[in-house]
Amino acid sequence: MPETREKQHDDFDVFDKVNQRYFSEIEHSVPHFQQTLFDLQNECYKSWKNTINANVQLQKEFLGKSGFNFALPKITQKIIDNTGEEIVKYRLACIKIAITTIESGTKNVKTWNDSANTFLDLNREIMHSWFLSFIPKIDIEK
Repeated sequence: MPETREKQHDDFDVFDKVNQRYFSEIEHSVPHFQQTLFDLQNECYKSWKNTINANVQLQKEFLGKSGFNFALPKITQKIIDNTGEEIVKYRLACIKIAITTIESGTKNVKTWNDSANTFLDLNREIMHSWFLSFIPKIDIEK
């Protein structure tokens, strides 16, 4: 019987090795992955900004050279300005909601992580209870 137990522990060494290698690779690659995503997001933002600015500049130049350069009525200017303000407010609200959701998720995962050892201990006690009830001859402390 001791040989079987020894063999089982050796088998679990393989799992420990695989788990260690797996999480080591994650800890190594995730920061690079996050930086790559941030760089992509930043380039998309720059491209979007440059495209909008270039189009506004082109329209401004076209109207100036074509002679169709007319003044917008004050009410239209006010509507455009108010719409722009509301778009910014909406974007800020969406960002606040997203950040709050992410922070809440992070807090939940942290709570789970903090409780993991408690769950382990509870499960261990349940397992020992079952062993004592159904297999009383095994020394479970080894």
